[in-house]
Formats: sequence, structure tokens, C-alpha cells
Amino acid sequence: MEHLPIISLSELDKHEVDNPEIKRLYDACYEYGFFYLKDHGVSQSSIDQTIEASRKFFQLPDEIKTQYGHDMQKVYPPTSRGYVPLYGEFLHEEVGFDPKAIFDLGIDKPSSDKPFIGQNVLPDDSVAPGFATSHYQLQQEIMTKVVPKMLQAIARSLDLEPTWFDPYFNDPVLIQRTIYYPENSGKAGKHTDNGIFTVLIQEQLPHPSLRVFTKDNWIDAPSLENTFVINLGDMLQMWTNGLFVSTPHAVIHEHPGSRISVPFFIYPNIDAIIQPFGKEETITSQEIMLKNFESIWVTHKGGGRAQELK
Repeated sequence: MEHLPIISLSELDKHEVDNPEIKRLYDACYEYGFFYLKDHGVSQSSIDQTIEASRKFFQLPDEIKTQYGHDMQKVYPPTSRGYVPLYGEFLHEEVGFDPKAIFDLGIDKPSSDKPFIGQNVLPDDSVAPGFATSHYQLQQEIMTKVVPKMLQAIARSLDLEPTWFDPYFNDPVLIQRTIYYPENSGKAGKHTDNGIFTVLIQEQLPHPSLRVFTKDNWIDAPSLENTFVINLGDMLQMWTNGLFVSTPHAVIHEHPGSRISVPFFIYPNIDAIIQPFGKEETITSQEIMLKNFESIWVTHKGGGRAQELK
């Protein structure tokens, strides 16, 4: 296979009996765990403004950017929010600490004693014009136009009621990230994502940097115009008892010019109880998330199922 499947969100949203796009979604989730999503309805202006504002933020002096780092954040764990400079995150031992810079945020909420929930500490327009406003605007579009429809379509592909996931997502957790890969040397070590699924917005560049391990080989996942990349996470693989797959991927950016990508990592309610299909035991979303963050930021064993990836 030379490229990932392309799925239409507007076609998935049609509730006719035996919708062929739902069958195509099932096949993509079962075989690859990765696909392109077109007809998503998110405005290109929101995407462009977020990418541009992100690039300008990463070009700021270090002494300004570090004012929004982990030490300044108000959410536990602090590694789930804020700025991280180059060589800050560890996703796989093969690369070690990734040569990329990141900024994480989430849904802005009052302070909470629950992990991954609370206030963002973001630069305002006097420091980084448009950074906060563009990210929140794009967040709103992704969380209202894409995520609910994707959850309904995934449920339907599993022969469940379209609203099956609703009780688990009435207060979802989001880790929204913007990533800066420097020219000629940006990398993200091979890993799997941890949540239900990820909505990835890639900057439109002529050279592919994202690599996906599908079947028995690595393939490029170039940026296709007017599409997002959707990849499934370990939590959905666990929930479906391995029916749907969380697929390893990596970034190798060895081209002139920097690269910005904006992933949205989608998780259920922090206290959601997940019972894998056909099994008796359960686990909470909180346990899965905290274990993954410890593996990345504390023990440096890698992201998701990185330890399984040789």
C-alpha cells in the first residue's frame, strides 16, 4: 500500500443503513489504525492562523518562551501543559530526547484536583500575537465539528449505537499540542499515541516527514491538501480488545525549512471506566494517562507502546 486510506467525514455523518463509508472506516481502523480525513468542515483560516502564530511563538527568545514552561503551569502533571524546548521529550530510546520544541494546552477549566484538568498558562497577544486566540478557535472547531462525528462513526463501525461513547465523553480530556521541528534535523522517536484517537494537522510542505509503520513496512504520510491525519491510540486498541489498532509512527524532518504540526490527542472523561470488549477487568482513563506520562517524562521508557518497537 503506497498511501493511507482517505475517509470523508461528511459521508461518515450520513445515517443511512449500510453506509459504505462506515465500512471503509472499519477497514481502515482494523487494518491500519491511520487514515486521512477529508470533508471535515474546519475552516482553513483557523488552521493557517494557528500554524503562523505557532511559528512566531517558537521564534521568540528562550527567556520569553520559558516563562510558559512546565514550572509555570497550574495543571497536574505539569508536563501536560506548556512550553518544552528542543530535546525535552523522550519517545523512544533509538532517538533519545527528541530534537523538537512543543507547547501543550488543553480545555481551559477552573482549577481541579483531578489530573490533566485546569487552567492553561498561555502568552497573551502582547507577547505572542494570535497564539492563544487561534489555538482556542481551532480547538473549538475540532471539538465540535470533528470529534463528536468521529466518535459516532467509530461506534457505528463497531455495530454499536451512534451515541454509545457519549457517556464517556460528556467532559472529555484534550491534550492539544503545537510542535516545531527545526530544519534538517527535527525528529519524533517512534511511538504509539495513548488516547482514543489523534487529529493531526500537518503544515502543507512539499516533503513528507511523518512515517507510519503499517503492515510490515514504514510508509510516508505526506500532507494532503484539505485533510487531517487520524490515528488511533492505545486506549481504543485496549477498549476494542485489539480489534482496532494503534499504529507506530515517527517523524524524520530532514528538509530545509522548519515544520509545524498541530495534533489533538482525544481522551474520554478523566474518570471514565474502560472495560475491554469481552473482558471482565476494567481500568480508568486516568490510570492509562498517568502511566503514559510517567513513561515519557519520568522513567524515559517512551511514548505509548514504544518499548515494544524495535
